[in-house]
Amino acid sequence: MTRKALEMSLLDQLRANGADIEVFRGLIADYMMMFSVVEKLKSDIRKRGTIVEVPNARGIMVKQPNSSIKELRDTNKSMLAILKQLNLSIDTVAAVDDDRL
Repeated sequence: MTRKALEMSLLDQLRANGADIEVFRGLIADYMMMFSVVEKLKSDIRKRGTIVEVPNARGIMVKQPNSSIKELRDTNKSMLAILKQLNLSIDTVAAVDDDRL
């Protein structure tokens, strides 16, 4: 799914549920910003792996978990919280006629 298709899908849900107001559009904008962050974090994990070498306080290279893993998990939790705030779940999704695809 493309970024634009995801955003349009979320906005369609707002309209279908009669909740197309500025505060919820703002939450969708936040969600989409986090979507971009998630894509960058995934890219970093693919590129550098799950374990990375970084210098410690003494300048010695040590292996540690890639911090992008924790950031990805935390960002994902925030995105799920936004979906919950918008009352979007598999049980509440509205049917939308989508002629854009």
